[in-house]
Amino acid sequence: MLGSMGATGAATEARGREGTRAAILDAALDCFSRYGYRRTSMEELARAAGLSRAAVYLYFKSKGEVFRALSERLHDRQLAEAQDAAEGSEPLDERLALVLEAKLRTVVEVVYASPHGADLLDENSRLCGDISLAARRRFTSILGSLVADATARGELDPQRAGLSPAAAAELIADISRGLELGAESLTPANHRRRLRQAARVLIAGLGGRLGDSG
Repeated sequence: MLGSMGATGAATEARGREGTRAAILDAALDCFSRYGYRRTSMEELARAAGLSRAAVYLYFKSKGEVFRALSERLHDRQLAEAQDAAEGSEPLDERLALVLEAKLRTVVEVVYASPHGADLLDENSRLCGDISLAARRRFTSILGSLVADATARGELDPQRAGLSPAAAAELIADISRGLELGAESLTPANHRRRLRQAARVLIAGLGGRLGDSG
């Protein structure tokens, strides 16, 4: 009985700590978007999260550590969404468009919507290169499974373009980087339209059949 109560208390404490950590990262996303990385202080983060600065330091040792945790969280979310899209029931070109949209949504809706977008991208490159590289590998793996499964079902024929499924996935990942860099001058709606156009071009180029979407 006592052991059960102790386990329940530990679980409740863990949930509480996770909730506080999530609140700090929510506040960090808002602060970094509003003020940029350099002008955001740990005191500002604490105020936005409704905590004392000392409480924030219990979870993160520095502003850079907060930024890295936020980057990792955003990557995890978009990759989970990309995985769900890849496993959906939509036509192949629509699934690919949704995978690309999931991967690039943070850049379009957060980074480029902020007046400090360039600053945030620079800091992400400086502080989170390893996180971004790991995310790219996971994203390429999602694309690889999508292409391989579609090839096995006869929906794609990447050999017509002289590519293996793995090489096709790498190429799509490279192209998505270009689409990310080109997002700065587009509205989110126009960017989604561009992603669907790109997905249809890619599917057609890999010998696939297109759905009825425009």
